Formats: sequence, C-alpha cells, structure tokens
Amino acid sequence: MTISIGIDLGGSNLRAAAFGGDSATPLAVHREAVGDDRAPEAIVERMARTIERLAGGSADPVTVGVGVAALLRDRRGTVANSPHLRWRDVPFGELLGRRLGARYRLGVYNDVNAITWGEAVAGAARGYRDVLAVYVGTGIGGGLIAGGQLIEGASHCAGEIGHTKVRWDDDAAPCMCGGRGCVEAYVGGRYLIARIRRELANKRRKTTVIERAGGSIDAVTPGHVDDAALDGDAWALALWTELAALLAVALGNALAILNSQRLILGGGVLERTPALRTMAEIDLMLVAPAARLARDGVSIIE
Repeated sequence: MTISIGIDLGGSNLRAAAFGGDSATPLAVHREAVGDDRAPEAIVERMARTIERLAGGSADPVTVGVGVAALLRDRRGTVANSPHLRWRDVPFGELLGRRLGARYRLGVYNDVNAITWGEAVAGAARGYRDVLAVYVGTGIGGGLIAGGQLIEGASHCAGEIGHTKVRWDDDAAPCMCGGRGCVEAYVGGRYLIARIRRELANKRRKTTVIERAGGSIDAVTPGHVDDAALDGDAWALALWTELAALLAVALGNALAILNSQRLILGGGVLERTPALRTMAEIDLMLVAPAARLARDGVSIIE
C-alpha cells in the first residue's frame, strides 16, 4: 500500500499523520510539542524519526508533505523567516531531504497554504474558485486561492495577513517579524496570552478572569477571558472589543482587495474563544462592505 505522510510544523506543536492509498482516514497520527530546542538540526532529526516511524519498514517510496509556519523563499523549502521557530534563511527542505534519503518524496509548503489547498480539495472551500483562509493560532497565517489557483506571490509569501498593519502609532505593538503594529502582535496566541497575563498582573479593577483560572495568573488562557466576556466582565469585554475590531479590519481590507467568494476562519485561538470570534465577525460586516457580499461564505473550521 502506498503511504503518504502529512506534517504540520507550527509555532507550538508538531503534528503528523500517515495515510494509505486514497483514503482520507489516517492510519496513524502523532503530536508533540515543538519545545524549547528549536535549532533546525534538532527539529529535522525529530521530524525525520517521526516520518520513519509512521512510514514503517517497507522499502516502497513514501510521499511526504510538510507545512511550516514560515515565510518560504523558494519551492525547495528554504525558510526566509519563521518568527515562532526563530529561523532565518534556513535551508529546511534541503536538510530534511538529505536526512530522509531517496525513499522519501518531499514537498515543503507554507502551513496555511497547505491548509487552504486542502480545504479547496476536500473541505470548506470545495467548489469555490476564490478563497481567503485565515488561521489564528500561535501566530496568524493566511492562504489565497484566486481563479482556482493557489497564489504564492513573487517570493512565495502571499497571504501573510498576520503581518498586515492594524496600528502604526508610537505605541504599536512590536512583532517577532521585526515590524510593529501587525495584527498577529495583537491577536496571535503567543502575544495574546502574554498581554492578558501582563495586564492582569498590573490591573487594579475587579475581574473574574483570575478566579476562573483557579487563582493563578500564569494559568489564565484566552478561553478564560472569553468565558468572562460572555458573562459581562467589563475588563474582558473591553479587551475583546479592541481585538475583535483589529482582526476585523485586517480581514475586511483583505476581502476588499481580493473579493473572495469564501472566507474560512480557523485556528486554535478562534476555536477556544467563540465570543471573540463572533464579535470579530460582527465588526467585519460593519467595517467592510465587501465582506457583506461574502457573509454566507464565512466558515468557522473547528
């Protein structure tokens, strides 16, 4: 049986699944934290061992597709910049291909580009020729399909909506990409958790968020803030109101330019914060006339 393996290398987790033949049901799955050792060589070795284990002992060729949370410089899988992996100019595809050897047919892609194409082939974007997919997780990534074709851009960086600017004043938040005011620096999970805990440590107004996390600021997650916002907590509502508007502006501007038929929203942050997600959708309809045309095409992937 022909084996195919898909890998997702994100800012927090490394996920893998093996498939046999044309079946969409995985034969085996694997998940582990990326961890603190993010040196390219260490990640390559861990990933290669996972792939070899999932592939089994047969000598038959194995197709491997890897989605990386990174800006890719070329089709060989050279990582130009991955803020969350802390990589710049890393020949990741070459390193992994050399480690795996000739048995494995390797392709390396931007992670949300891979997700977007998967949704177009077999998911929420099936049957649509113009699609914008945005995933809000540890960071924020986007993928574009126009006229039925995946758009990669001149330097393979199209769709990086997370690094579009939503603030440009002196207080704009710094982003790990080196810029300031990126929507990712406000709504991306890594930044969001840090801000929540920082504000809770400094604030004097009453809020129920810390209590919801068992009394520990270090245990607070965006989900706790979301629960508090649903119950009318003033601090949680104020924070969500600010962030929903920023996310809506980024999405609305993208839709105004692209005129997409289908908007797909997903990712760990939005899955765990239904109040924030709903507020952003409402703001999107208010700030972006083009989004009103696509209102029936908003899909939340969970």
